[in-house]
Amino acid sequence: MGRIANFVRTIRNNWKKSLFGAGLLAYGVDYGVDSYHSTKLMRTFCEEAVKFGDEPVQIGKLRRITVILNPAANNKKAKKNFDLYCAPLLHLSGVYVTVLETEREGHARELVESIPSSTDAIVVAGGDGTLSETITGLMRSRGELCRIPIGVLPLGTRNSVASGLFEKAEQHRVVTMANATLAVIKGNVRPIDAFRVEVLNTDPENTDHPRPVYGVGSVEWGLRRELRKKSDSLWWTGPLKDYAPLIFHSPYFHIAQNMGFIEASIRYSPPCGGCNNCYQQRADLRRETPAQQSSRWWNIMSLQNRRTITQSVEPIVDYTTIANETCTAVKQTEVKTSDLNLTITDRSQDYQLVPKLVLEVGPAVKYQGELLSEGFKILNNEKSILKDVIEAKQLEIRPVETTSQLTDTEGVEDNLSIDNEDFEVRPIRVSILPNSVRVFCK
Repeated sequence: MGRIANFVRTIRNNWKKSLFGAGLLAYGVDYGVDSYHSTKLMRTFCEEAVKFGDEPVQIGKLRRITVILNPAANNKKAKKNFDLYCAPLLHLSGVYVTVLETEREGHARELVESIPSSTDAIVVAGGDGTLSETITGLMRSRGELCRIPIGVLPLGTRNSVASGLFEKAEQHRVVTMANATLAVIKGNVRPIDAFRVEVLNTDPENTDHPRPVYGVGSVEWGLRRELRKKSDSLWWTGPLKDYAPLIFHSPYFHIAQNMGFIEASIRYSPPCGGCNNCYQQRADLRRETPAQQSSRWWNIMSLQNRRTITQSVEPIVDYTTIANETCTAVKQTEVKTSDLNLTITDRSQDYQLVPKLVLEVGPAVKYQGELLSEGFKILNNEKSILKDVIEAKQLEIRPVETTSQLTDTEGVEDNLSIDNEDFEVRPIRVSILPNSVRVFCK
């Protein structure tokens, strides 16, 4: 009893050190349990991957994969996670792997443009930004119908595209990364929609036309993007980091008291499922000839995979005989809001749905008090706060110059994000590219 009393007395007299020690011990135990659990999971996934490596490979059928790795992604944790949880599975499966690391912003576009034609697949090891750069490089160099499949390893800070391809349920991070890697190994491929973003030239004397940027996620302008960016600097708030910007806000938010509202003119064409006009613009509506059809390994591994691609890419009707008068119609509206969010309709469950862009017009937040309530709903993607929803196959966003901004924000550059990569706000045209990207999925 005396020893116990002395121990309790020591803890009470040195409560700060005791609290720190207890926290350190709890962290160590949690780290050890997590490491043990990760090792067991990887053993299971490696046993599954080695089955593919033991299969005999036909002459000339060696699978060649090029990995575009962004080592700076996820606070420089991407390379470590790739080496621990993704690379072992790829090597055990018997594929020939070439890893190219990005060294700067935009480097992924350059790397993709120089990839040899013998590459069977490209795997993006990073976040949404790295994926957007890779797709941009592919479409600029090889056309807007990507025939080479792309694997997406969720190693970035934000992986919204990977979340749509794989299960979003709460699970161990090793399971998420390993499932994405196994999808590449198994060769299950399906097409997804992408979009093209072009800068509109409003100056007739300016002959410099920037090259288009491509994406598969979203275009964000306003509070949604600004709240997310602000949360990155509030890491010290822990699990409340995503909602902390609602209290520790920035003077550069798009609310009436700060940067002012977003005012823009929107011109758009309604969605079209396919007609003689679309046939001239959409490569996915044109039937591939036998010489164009690929016989690479991802198409011959699964009969179900071939059927999926055939049903979703090859047309079942002759679109040159279909007339749609509304296809070329143009509508216009004006918006005044604090948030614009442009996404693509998810057609993964039903390819018969009409491909379309969806522009969500959020609320116009006037004061800091409204920011707390409306911002919370924006972060939780609540549709009840939307003032308007515009569906289109192509739309133009032209910012309207106003004097509503306060003087203390003058000279501050306004940005929008394309797949979580920042770009200067300029008049843009966004066009949907249905079935233009083939990705590995579960």
